Amino acid sequence: MKKLFKIMILFAVALSLFACNKKTEDNSKETNSKKVTEKTAAAINLEDMPIEKFDFQTLEIEKGDIVKSEDFYKEKPLTLVNIWGTFCGPCKEEMPDLAALHEEYKDKVNFLGVVVDTNASMDTNVEEAHEIIKNAGVTYTNIMPNPTTEDSLVHITAMPTTFFVNSEGKVLGGFVGKKDKESLAATIDKLLEENK
Repeated sequence: MKKLFKIMILFAVALSLFACNKKTEDNSKETNSKKVTEKTAAAINLEDMPIEKFDFQTLEIEKGDIVKSEDFYKEKPLTLVNIWGTFCGPCKEEMPDLAALHEEYKDKVNFLGVVVDTNASMDTNVEEAHEIIKNAGVTYTNIMPNPTTEDSLVHITAMPTTFFVNSEGKVLGGFVGKKDKESLAATIDKLLEENK
């Protein structure tokens, strides 16, 4: 009987130690997750872009539908425009992040890709662009340059270039180069707040 009593006490002690460790582990998880959520990404300091407006009437690359800037911008208070090329490594690297952000913000923000090394005649790099878009999981609209975009795109000298447009079509600012998803999200949040 004494042996059984000792075994029961040892079992109870072991059980209470496990529970304490589990509780301590859970508390440290909570503390760590609080630290993660408290750390927020800084918004990107947007620079003036060499264009005031980005107007277009051209073909969407996936289905060949006509897309007009005046209709596209009116849908939401903010549009993210990403200028990219099929030859551009950093452009392709950032596309999965843009695709994920589009899924998160698609009810509030338009996303638009402009594939600079394709054309509306559908005879240059279109298949390659389709493949890149598909592999990145992009579901937002991508358009091809044509004469309606030439005046604006001639001023874009590096890729990727990303800029933001309000619902009236005015370019609010942007940046050149690839940025991380968290900074882009912080920038979108800031611009949505400023352009209510």
